[in-house]
Amino acid sequence: MLRKLFSSSFFRFLENIITVVTSLLLTPFLITTLGNENYGLWLLILSMLGWFNIINLGFPSAVQRHITWALESKSTDSLNRVFSTSILLFSVLGCVAIVGLLSLAYNPQILDISNSRFEVFTLSLSLLCIKVLWDFIMCSFNSFFACLLRYDIDAKISSLNAIVKAVLVYYLLVDLNIYGAVTATLIADFLSNILKIVCVKRLLPSLNFSISYASFNEFKSLFHFSKHVIASGVAKTINSKSDPILVTKLFELSLVPVFGIANRLAALVEGFTMSVSGIFLPIFNQMAAKNQNMGETFLKVTSINIMVYSTLYSLLFVFSEIFVQLWVGKEFVQSIAILNVLIFSYLCRAVFQSIRDLLFAQANHKYLSFVSMFGAMFNIILSIILANQIGLIGIAISTSISFFLSDVVLSLMLVKKYNDLNIKPIIKQLIMAIVLTYSVGLCGQQLIEQYIISTWGNLLLLFFVFSPIIIVANVCLFIDKDTIYQFYLKLKCMLMKQ
Repeated sequence: MLRKLFSSSFFRFLENIITVVTSLLLTPFLITTLGNENYGLWLLILSMLGWFNIINLGFPSAVQRHITWALESKSTDSLNRVFSTSILLFSVLGCVAIVGLLSLAYNPQILDISNSRFEVFTLSLSLLCIKVLWDFIMCSFNSFFACLLRYDIDAKISSLNAIVKAVLVYYLLVDLNIYGAVTATLIADFLSNILKIVCVKRLLPSLNFSISYASFNEFKSLFHFSKHVIASGVAKTINSKSDPILVTKLFELSLVPVFGIANRLAALVEGFTMSVSGIFLPIFNQMAAKNQNMGETFLKVTSINIMVYSTLYSLLFVFSEIFVQLWVGKEFVQSIAILNVLIFSYLCRAVFQSIRDLLFAQANHKYLSFVSMFGAMFNIILSIILANQIGLIGIAISTSISFFLSDVVLSLMLVKKYNDLNIKPIIKQLIMAIVLTYSVGLCGQQLIEQYIISTWGNLLLLFFVFSPIIIVANVCLFIDKDTIYQFYLKLKCMLMKQ
């Protein structure tokens, strides 16, 4: 298992490197080619696609859990029943999402989009309905990569998707404008989805889809688990996709890229953190299936998550100012203050990731959904209030406050409700992570601004000099020596067998 986890983390980390590099290279090209307003429109369109993921109703988590149990039982019939039921279920949900998207596509005035951009918005969103249906159906196949701990295959295919999409955008955007980005997205997704289907079939040759396998009882069982996940999915979508809409409604479309740059950088770094923190849910599911105690594993996983988040966001904090200026220009300097605030909210996610995995595996996630929804609604209301008072940064402050309340305070209360665990070490480690990240980040930004000339060469040099120091400091602070030593021995043994 350790070998699979290491391989999964490595290839997911590699996938994120490719995704980040292609995204960073494309963003200035998109802004220059499309212009600020059209780029803002493209971000808004992508945000709309994300909103309709709400319609999956939490079923992906339920399907993943049921597939894990079916694999543990070694029953081919059970596996085919879950698979066939989920394919039909996600197909229906995808069609519902398409109806909603088309309704929005032909009523762009709802989002205060100017008349001159009606046609572009309508046609682009209509074409991307194809992608939405694919994404829903592929939820069934993606679950197998997670349950079999073969994130490495998924990561390789996703990396190829990012490269193909970037190349196509580069060649199509100049002539086709936003339609070029739409075309590139559809082609890249089609190729990657075909590859995923082929790989799943090779991993499980006995896996078959048939309407006769589909079971209403299986659907009811999936719904019983997922009904409490729906609110969490809605909350996640609100938190991640509402900002472009808020900025458009409260300010103007041209300011969407300013906030989007900060949010995009923070989200890209979270992609790296998920290379590690995103692989533990199947392990918790397996432990639950075997009725094993998960307390010690939970505490260790939380420490690992906090360490990873603290390390990567410290690096982002230190180098964000010089990077943004070199990347997209000094006109986006306002994004840096927004990013500095948003980093706090992402540090809170470090604790929430392991809490979510634990409660989902135990099927104790009922109240977690209400907590997430509370945080999302609180975020929207506070964002509107603070944005009117202090501008764009008010939205970032609102996000951080709501994440702290929902992802840390209330979520830890739920852990105590269902588990006899000492959460004081978690609170202590989170406080240390916040203090360390902001101390290192603010000091680093000040030093670079005052003494360093902004060039790509200086940025790379500083990164290679200071990143090992920050990494070692975080590992020593958050991971106990015995765990580090045991991991070193297992890793050494695993590598020697290769």
